[in-house]
Amino acid sequence: MPLALALATALLSSDLDRYVYPLAPAKVCPPISVDTKAAPSLEPWGEEAKNLATAWYPHICQLLATEDYKPLKSINFVFRKDQGAPAYASGNEISFSVEWVTAHPDDLGMVIHELTHLIQAYPRNKVDTGWLVEGIADYIRWWRYEPEAPRSRVNWEKASYRDAYRTTAGWLAWVGKKYNLSLVPKLDRALRKGDDPMPIFKELTGKDADALWGEYRAANEAKSR
Repeated sequence: MPLALALATALLSSDLDRYVYPLAPAKVCPPISVDTKAAPSLEPWGEEAKNLATAWYPHICQLLATEDYKPLKSINFVFRKDQGAPAYASGNEISFSVEWVTAHPDDLGMVIHELTHLIQAYPRNKVDTGWLVEGIADYIRWWRYEPEAPRSRVNWEKASYRDAYRTTAGWLAWVGKKYNLSLVPKLDRALRKGDDPMPIFKELTGKDADALWGEYRAANEAKSR
């Protein structure tokens, strides 16, 4: 097992004890196939990505509300040229950009983000939740798999908790740590049911999302003074 994977797995395993939420049972990762026909030279990277996903699939299932989740029968990793996005998940497949992986071979974190999307597999929701779906996937990546990675700067004058990705992820991590570590699993459960997840914030913290964002912003602005 690569050193980075071993260290990250150990960190997550030890940190699971801090959760006040009854985590879902771990689930075995389904078989993963890797198609590198578009870039045979990336076969070693594809194998490392496969090993990482196989090791982390059970942990991600534990970090979300996946009690009734039925794992896919198989997962496919496919490398494609001239792909606009570095990676994206659809159905049981994660598609990787040949150009991106070639230029950024250390970006294994995107495997965790896209793998989280495969596990999420949420139904349509009656409200706009795309920002939260991406925020949860980045929370798993940046605050569970890569907790020591440098954080991107936030423009507090323009930012919103609905910005998705790392901005939303950082907010979720801060709210969970301050108020209730069951936040992300409970949001995940609501999303799996197709329910509006926003009442969860008030239920767990006594405050709505706007108020929590205000607290988060104030706390971070105070640090920069």
